[in-house]
Amino acid sequence: MNKPLVSVIIVNWNHGHLLPGCLDGLLAQEYPNLDITVVDNASEDGSPAWIALRYPTVRLWPFSDNRGFAAAFNWGVDHSQGDLILSLNPDVTVTKRFVAELVQALVQDVEIGIVAPKLLQAAEPARLDSTGLFIDRRRRPYDRGQGERDLGQYDTMLDVFGACGAAALYRRSMLTNLAVDGEYFDELFFAYYEDADLAWRAQLQGWRGVYAPRAVALHARGQGDTLRKRGRTGKSSTGPRLALRNRYLMTIKNDSLTCFRKDLHLILAGELPRLAYAAVTRPAILCGLVDLARLWPSAVRKRRQIWRRRTVDQAAMRRWFVASARTEGKSDPC
Repeated sequence: MNKPLVSVIIVNWNHGHLLPGCLDGLLAQEYPNLDITVVDNASEDGSPAWIALRYPTVRLWPFSDNRGFAAAFNWGVDHSQGDLILSLNPDVTVTKRFVAELVQALVQDVEIGIVAPKLLQAAEPARLDSTGLFIDRRRRPYDRGQGERDLGQYDTMLDVFGACGAAALYRRSMLTNLAVDGEYFDELFFAYYEDADLAWRAQLQGWRGVYAPRAVALHARGQGDTLRKRGRTGKSSTGPRLALRNRYLMTIKNDSLTCFRKDLHLILAGELPRLAYAAVTRPAILCGLVDLARLWPSAVRKRRQIWRRRTVDQAAMRRWFVASARTEGKSDPC
């Protein structure tokens, strides 16, 4: 088996309580060719100093401000050497053959650029968290099988739209190929849906995503969130506000007008009630629409670059939306 260098990029923000499980699992991997980088978004819990003391072999990049998940990940990629990049959240604990199984799935085909593992819920490991990222006809990304009991129904390797960014293996050459303005994850997004946006761009340029069911990890979903706050307010409106605008930005950048028109009735049927509910219950979420108007010109400019490079026709892309409409499971932070 080929054993290319895998660079693990962990973006941390005040999650020192989660990092021991994440880092100890990585250091116990059976895969021999691994380096680990933690990019810290100005944590105030002392985790950077603690990482430097307890994990001297882990490369640490501490920022003076919270630049967001996308920018921190991009920095980690640019300051690492691996041919393969593993995006990993602090709230993910991996099994011993996790990296080896991901790599084994990827090296089967030079056109594979993304590998999605089997993620189980940390609080209830008998239930699934993600078996690959998909997108439905309403343009909502979701994690296949989320919340279902793991009865072996998702133990077959297959092509997927993408991978949940909490744990995803990427080929560096694919990231370089997809970069827009030198960014792999779109830094306009800050956080949320940057993984689905990257997957969509990958599909437009003919890269494959595959699901590796033997690469297993536990995911305490939300616990590694780069926006999670302490106190009563939690993520009150910031997370859903970003999720709302980013899902629209993703569609503006990547969707074809023809495909969008065909599904417009489904999109409106899903969006209008959600927007109305948000207006009544948490109107601050709708500030995401103001953000969208501000970022629209940048998104359109990036769209031009993406569509000049695309190699896959509209019919091939549309099969993902149609197939996903028949697949159960979802995850929508909004």
